[in-house]
Amino acid sequence: MTIETPDTVPIAALQRELERQLDERLLAIQELQPFAAPSVDPVAYQATASHRLAVDQITAALNRISAGTYGRCVRCGNQIAPARLEVLPSAAACIECQSHAEAA
Repeated sequence: MTIETPDTVPIAALQRELERQLDERLLAIQELQPFAAPSVDPVAYQATASHRLAVDQITAALNRISAGTYGRCVRCGNQIAPARLEVLPSAAACIECQSHAEAA
């Protein structure tokens, strides 16, 4: 069974991409961990924090796939544009809601 977004865009490829990105980020965290302290290497510390944020976003997207809500904005419930999901598979919000959040 292929899970699809509301406009019948197959998300199996997006799910594989999310899983690949998750593996990549987890590996980066593992490699940076020994140096990721503000007093040891502030750059590694910031990079690790950035990777952890991405891991959280990717995990949330994978959870939305499992829940059947992937492709819907978590704020307004409208469909996220398929082109946005192709560029940013972990997107949780439609471009309108994301723009409002960033402006606030």
